[in-house]
Amino acid sequence: MEKGDLAAVIIGLSLVILLMVVTSPPSSSAPASAAVPATRGPTTAPTPATTSWVTSLPTPETPVPTPLPARRITYTENYARFPVRFLPADMGMYGSSDIEWQYRKSVPFAYVQEDHGGITEPFTVDYPFWRMVTTVSAPKTPEKARFRMVLVDEQSGLLLEGVEIRFPGSVTKTVGAHGRPLYLVIAAENLDMFTVVFEAPSEFVR
Repeated sequence: MEKGDLAAVIIGLSLVILLMVVTSPPSSSAPASAAVPATRGPTTAPTPATTSWVTSLPTPETPVPTPLPARRITYTENYARFPVRFLPADMGMYGSSDIEWQYRKSVPFAYVQEDHGGITEPFTVDYPFWRMVTTVSAPKTPEKARFRMVLVDEQSGLLLEGVEIRFPGSVTKTVGAHGRPLYLVIAAENLDMFTVVFEAPSEFVR
C-alpha cells in the first residue's frame, strides 16, 4: 500500500472516532436522584374557642357584728335563780309587730347581738315607754331560720312580751315596763346573727 492510501485510511478512522465521541451522550458518575413528591401531613382544623356561660354564685357572707352607740347586754351563766328559764310552747299569742308609735325620732340605749340563744343578765329600763326592735339575719339557710324570745320580770316571773320570727326579718314590740329588773330568754336556730335594739323616744332621753 502506498503512503497516500495509508494516510487516507488513518484520516478516515480519525473522523469516524471523532463522530462517535461527539454523538455519544455524556455519562454521569452518579445516578440521577428520582424526584420524590412532597407529602402533606393531615390537616387539623382549628379548635373553636368555647365560652362558658356558667356563673358562679357568691358565697353567702356571715354578718359581722356592728357596735351600736349604746350599752350591750350579754348572756349570763348564773341564771339558775331566775323564775323563768324556758320559752312557752305557744309563741303565737304574742303576734307580729306592734303598730308604729307616734314619736318621730327614737334613740337606741341598749342592745343584744348574738348568733345563738341564751338568757341575758338582768337590766333595768328607766324610760316609761320604750320598744324592742328585733332583726334576724340568715343568708346561709334562710328557710330554716327561727328566732324566739320572751321578756321576763325577774321578781315575779311574769312574761311581759314575746317575739317569734321565722325566716329572716324584723319585729318591733312596744314595752311599758320600767323601773324594775328584767331579762330576756332567747332561742336562736339556724341563723347567722340577730340583733335586739332597745329604743326610747328622743324626748325621753336626756
